[in-house]
Amino acid sequence: MNEDSVLREVRAAREAYARAHDFDVRKIVAELRVLDQRGDCTVVRLAPRRPRIVGVKSVGPNGGKSAGESESVASSRDAAAGE
Repeated sequence: MNEDSVLREVRAAREAYARAHDFDVRKIVAELRVLDQRGDCTVVRLAPRRPRIVGVKSVGPNGGKSAGESESVASSRDAAAGE
């Protein structure tokens, strides 16, 4: 891993913060919650994004058939695709 001055500084700050709280995650989280509640800094909370599903065939309002496609053409196409 590339060890540069920024990484060394961040790791040193993390180590010092953890040491100040006896390396206890519960103490760290408790302090961070207090700091968050105090509201000294701006916290941006965005609405959750919907996950994007890749590789799944989308089925439209006409059941997956293209516009103007007949039922027999759609079933032939689906059979050829292994569905």
